[in-house]
Amino acid sequence: MIKQAFLRFLIDESLKIRDENFALPKIGNMGIKLKVRRFDKIHPEISGNKVFKLYGWLHDADLTKPILSFGGAYSNHLLAISAFGKAIGTKTIGIIRGEEPIKKNLLLLQMISNGMEIFYVSREMYKQKTGLEFLEMLRIRWGDFLMIPEGGAGMKGAEGAALMIRDIEPYDYIVTPAGTGTSALGIVMKLKHKHTKVICFQVLKGENIIANEIKHHTEIDILVYPNLSVNNEYHFGGYAKSNKILEDFNESFFMINQWKPDLVYGAKALYGLQDLINKSVFPKNTTILYVHTGGVFV
Repeated sequence: MIKQAFLRFLIDESLKIRDENFALPKIGNMGIKLKVRRFDKIHPEISGNKVFKLYGWLHDADLTKPILSFGGAYSNHLLAISAFGKAIGTKTIGIIRGEEPIKKNLLLLQMISNGMEIFYVSREMYKQKTGLEFLEMLRIRWGDFLMIPEGGAGMKGAEGAALMIRDIEPYDYIVTPAGTGTSALGIVMKLKHKHTKVICFQVLKGENIIANEIKHHTEIDILVYPNLSVNNEYHFGGYAKSNKILEDFNESFFMINQWKPDLVYGAKALYGLQDLINKSVFPKNTTILYVHTGGVFV
């Protein structure tokens, strides 16, 4: 379990993080108390919820085998796996959705620098990534490997994400961005204060994506958690999409708080939170914890 010690170290580092005050650029005096738990401070590349979901999947795994997972060209999940593999000396493989780009973005370049072997597949083939034929093709190419679902989804990922919640001052709301909903599920599973509501802001375009992802990977119907809600109104066009409104918001947020969320996840959730506050969705004197799930800004 020597290699797992690095993951345990990162989890222990997360316990040192204390909730901080933060401000949103354009909200009235609503009497809302805002706090943030900045899990981006854990590690520059294995940050945020990635630490916890990887812990869930790998804390008792055989790390002599290569680690294989899936994601898009802007996947912080794959970046985290590549950095973890480099740190412990384990081979990593990233199955990337879409054709190889002519110009690689900074995340892809860093994955490659970390030693991750990148394998691009068409979007049509990527849809079959959990099929028996596709998985057999991967095993023929790489032999035996540890497979982690896209985004660290699944019950193991959720159980790891539950470690983000510890004995804390109870909040009225906990807010987080969501790609697969794994972190939001872990949070709501762990909550001791059942009056606390969890809002996850979906970063993908479409309806019922989070509910379907959670159901697919865990067989859990999110309706069993009435204090968990999904907001799909602030995706800004879909995954890794943004516009000038979101970019200007992020710049203003940075000027006020001196830290900048990424545009893929964090900025969308925070913009959505600001908009809901301005629409008087939350009562006065509401306490809100924003769980910053990391993400490299590109």
